Amino acid sequence: MRYLRLIITAGMMGPLWAASVANAQMNMPDISEDLPLTESELNATFKGQIHRGSYNFIRRDMDTFSFEEETRADGGIRHVQGARIDTGTWAIKDTQICYTYDADDLNPACFEIYQRGNCYYHYQKSVRGISRAGFTARSVIKGEEPDCAPRMS
Repeated sequence: MRYLRLIITAGMMGPLWAASVANAQMNMPDISEDLPLTESELNATFKGQIHRGSYNFIRRDMDTFSFEEETRADGGIRHVQGARIDTGTWAIKDTQICYTYDADDLNPACFEIYQRGNCYYHYQKSVRGISRAGFTARSVIKGEEPDCAPRMS
């Protein structure tokens, strides 16, 4: 049924929209069957890289879903979302990348990362001990054109 709606919608929206969807990765990670990136894959993907992405939610004090995060080779991070800039540290623990921010209003958070095309889906393991469903954010290495769907801004 989902595919039927996609086909009908694509036909109604015209060839330009259909072409952009055809170039995007339509399959989302299935965390019940897929495996998260390994420790070595996480290091290769994040260490010394800048990721730009978008959250799957918006915080009350922010007016944008978009972010940019630098995971420096020395273990430091610089996270920019709108006008807010946060710093802290990151570490990899088995199949999780964990962030600890210097700001008192940000809790430490760990994620398992799943890859589709050149897009990285961040699944937070828990928030204050409560499991979360669905991806928290998705990102690409800065400079790459994302091929995930729906398009990231």
